[in-house]
Amino acid sequence: MADEIVTISEMAKMHHLTRQTLIYYDHIGLLKPVSINEHGYRYYSVYQIPVLREICLLKKLGVKLEDIKKSFENRSPDTVIRLLELQKDSVDKQIQELNKTRMHLEQRIRFYENLHEEHPIHTPLITEIGPRKILFVPFPCEPCKNILHLTLMRAWNQLFDWGTVPSSGFGTLIRRSQFDSEDLYRGAGIFVVVPDQEYNFPGIEEIPGGIFACMYKYSFPYYKNDFVTLKEWTESQGYDIIGDALDLCLLDTTFYNSEHEVDYCCLQIPVKKRSS
Repeated sequence: MADEIVTISEMAKMHHLTRQTLIYYDHIGLLKPVSINEHGYRYYSVYQIPVLREICLLKKLGVKLEDIKKSFENRSPDTVIRLLELQKDSVDKQIQELNKTRMHLEQRIRFYENLHEEHPIHTPLITEIGPRKILFVPFPCEPCKNILHLTLMRAWNQLFDWGTVPSSGFGTLIRRSQFDSEDLYRGAGIFVVVPDQEYNFPGIEEIPGGIFACMYKYSFPYYKNDFVTLKEWTESQGYDIIGDALDLCLLDTTFYNSEHEVDYCCLQIPVKKRSS
């Protein structure tokens, strides 16, 4: 009979567990010892080894202890298959979420890597930019620092509610219809660039790719004088404006230093060469 009894320490060691783990399994009714002596020492039967071995296997596969316990209450090949299929479905969902997180990490890395390219500051230039999809949220009034932050958080929370992450930048969008108006910011708002795979949401707009007049600058992404400067330069160079302006924030307040205490932005206006 003694050969059939295993101490708690022996049982724990052979399964690479701690004594505290086996005590916890006893408390939750998952695996109880066959006896406890007057000193409180727990003893197990060798015939419980296959049970604990299966518990360890299922736990390694990620199955919750409560589900493992239920599986032993009505154990058959069919119930175990069902348990493992449910765990496989759960793992598949985790893989999908991890792949999505990986995609957002790659986008965020590329966003910052692009900043290694040096550009002349406050000097207009013409460049080509690919198509983008954005979430647009209008400003409740003329933008300032507080309005910018509050509106941006509305946009971010909307994306979080949809299960996505704002990993590719944000800025201010100014409507082309207001370019020559005294009320420049009428209809303006925050835009957040979203992944191409995640655009079937309300409020998503597409920004066509093409030629843009651009100006890299240290200022806030709603500064009117910058817009006027780039607009006047664009027109003087023989270009027609063909779409909304985007003032993309590249480095925000989290990157301020002793040299710059304003945002680093890239103002972008879509254009085409004027016919002669």
